[in-house]
Amino acid sequence: MKTLEEVYGVVESIYQDAYDRSFDSWMAVDQELDEEAAEDLRAKASVEQSDNFRYLYWSLDDQDRRAIVYWIIKDPDFADQFKNWYDPDAFDEEIDLEL
Repeated sequence: MKTLEEVYGVVESIYQDAYDRSFDSWMAVDQELDEEAAEDLRAKASVEQSDNFRYLYWSLDDQDRRAIVYWIIKDPDFADQFKNWYDPDAFDEEIDLEL
C-alpha cells in the first residue's frame, strides 16, 4: 500500500495533468474583460478540469485507485482535497468507498 505522501503525489500529478489539458479554457478566463462573461468561462473551465481529473483518475491502475480510496477513508483532509478536485457531486455518485 502506498503511503499518504505517495498517494498525494499521484493525485497532484493527475490534477496538474487535468489543469494542463484545460489550460486554454483557463487562459480564456484571464483574457475576458467582462466580469460576468469571465465568471461563466471560469465555471466552464472548472467543469472541464474536473472532467479531465475524473478521466485521469479512472485511467490509473487498480492499485493506485485502491490506495487513493484507502487514504480518502483514513485522512479527512486528503478526502476533502480529492473530492474538490474530482467534483463533490460526481464523487458521491462514482467513488465506491469499499476496499
